[in-house]
Amino acid sequence: MKLIFIELFIIAHLLFGQFPSYDISKVSGSKFTSSVKPLIKSTSFSLGHHQLVNNNSKQRFSLSLIFPLGYDLTNKSFIEKSILGLPLLHSSLLISNNLRVNGKIGGFTSHNDVINYYSYGFSLGLVKDDPSLWIADMSIGKMDGPKYINCRTFDFSIIKSNLFNLFPFYIGVGNNQFNSRIFNVNNGEISKNISGSINYIMLGKIFPLFKWKVSPQIRLNIKFSQFSISLQKKFE
Repeated sequence: MKLIFIELFIIAHLLFGQFPSYDISKVSGSKFTSSVKPLIKSTSFSLGHHQLVNNNSKQRFSLSLIFPLGYDLTNKSFIEKSILGLPLLHSSLLISNNLRVNGKIGGFTSHNDVINYYSYGFSLGLVKDDPSLWIADMSIGKMDGPKYINCRTFDFSIIKSNLFNLFPFYIGVGNNQFNSRIFNVNNGEISKNISGSINYIMLGKIFPLFKWKVSPQIRLNIKFSQFSISLQKKFE
């Protein structure tokens, strides 16, 4: 049943979902910032995604496919409330007992734009005897390509694993900061720079699936939230 749910989610994401449109040229000037901000938040959350990984010295390298889906709770987005996030290829390398370096890349085409993006960062275990118990995670990301907008992201979180013995999962708090520049929009009323900061609560879980790990995750904020699911494979 779990496998069927995952397959349906990925198929819906890739086939029936529409990649986000970054064509903001026709957004009303009086409501420009509030209308565009949910799309920027979705982009920034995607770039700042924290991949959950159990450290294993015998399997130091991992690859993950990440599929995010956000939801605008302000009802102000110029596109739908549900905003497809940026699909990501995530790689991670354990370089010491408590330090892991991470990288994410991706790209797609949308309305004649070629969107490309990447981010990098680290995950640091804060407890010497059990590095996976408390984790500090930081990432810096960038999206370029759209004619009208770009995005820079900084994301930091503190995550605790194994919160309950009967049903262990991950919980954390974090902050996502974004800064976007607006290009090629000839309207003197609109801001040429949109920036902001989002505090969030994160909940996640890792499930085994044959030789893969499946990780659903949600980041919650009162104005914008994002659900994601990832497929992860570890290598020696």
